[in-house]
Amino acid sequence: NSRLINSYNDIAIQDAILAQHTLYPYHFVKNGAQLNELGRRDLAVLAGHFKQNPGRLNIRRDDVSPDLYSARVQFVLNELQKAGVVAGRIAVADGMPGGSGISSERIVTILSSGKDADRETSSGAPSAGVAR
Repeated sequence: NSRLINSYNDIAIQDAILAQHTLYPYHFVKNGAQLNELGRRDLAVLAGHFKQNPGRLNIRRDDVSPDLYSARVQFVLNELQKAGVVAGRIAVADGMPGGSGISSERIVTILSSGKDADRETSSGAPSAGVAR
């Protein structure tokens, strides 16, 4: 039973990594361009996916210098290439996990107007509503 539970957990973790498709500063060695153990694990999951499927990889910059951010992006791209991912299959950006989402300004507008479920996101899709 424990193997079955662990396999379900592994699948859930891999699905979450793919849905997020984002590397954060905590995935990297502090003040360095190399990935730490967590970053290597997550990138291995993403590389396995990107070998078969195109997609987007977010590498969050946060407050690191432009030079360090560029070094991190280059390190990740090199690691993906070593893993057999064709360079043109993925787009790398400093984006949010899971897609563009909704801007904080839009949330403030929605909350201040007192309406939520009837609003639409900037993409034209119905919003999921705002919990109060």
